Amino acid sequence: MEEGISFRSDAVTLEGRLSYEEDSKSPLAKVLLCPPHPFLGGDMDNNVVRRLTHTLAGHNFLVFRFNYRGIGKSTTDRDLQQDLKEFWENSTCPDYEAKIHLDCHSALQLLQQTLDPDWPVVIIGYSFGCLPAIELTGSNDIKKLVLISPPLAKWKIDMNRMQQDIPKAIFFSPDDFACPEHEVTALYHQLPEPKLIRSFPDAEHFFIGKETGLADAIHQFLVQ
Repeated sequence: MEEGISFRSDAVTLEGRLSYEEDSKSPLAKVLLCPPHPFLGGDMDNNVVRRLTHTLAGHNFLVFRFNYRGIGKSTTDRDLQQDLKEFWENSTCPDYEAKIHLDCHSALQLLQQTLDPDWPVVIIGYSFGCLPAIELTGSNDIKKLVLISPPLAKWKIDMNRMQQDIPKAIFFSPDDFACPEHEVTALYHQLPEPKLIRSFPDAEHFFIGKETGLADAIHQFLVQ
């Protein structure tokens, strides 16, 4: 089953989708999916996000994905053309990216308030979405964190946030231009236990043709 959800983030209205097994009365956990950067093709219908949704919802997880402001049917209070111009000139757009973090916080608040507030929450970030995903782990009901292709070549990881003693997993491709293997393994070695790292050769950054294997591996980590 999939339900369309609208929710507020700051002064805008975002669109999202809640996916779950139709007959499920008690899901294993709620899952928040944080998509990649919207100026690099990131949205809630991204191939990796979509495959994760279908796989996890089919294994009794309540999965929420959404679009950042200005993407799809999500409204915006910004000049996205100007933001996009700044991004391509500087490889970043800090003001808009700060709003992405805010949108992820708003999505988590919605998920925490949906159905039973006592159900555990899992955060999954893909590419740029890893950055707000890490930021969200300070909430007490976050039980696991999954990072897919963290963009270490362009953005810094907040290592203080990564010291949370919840299970963490990193999934990456050794030939990923945005997630250099030496940097991701160095990040992994700095993490406290429990932790997991898994590489997908030839997946590059976009996991084309590798989505099912990735989703299955993440499912196995979540049910361990």
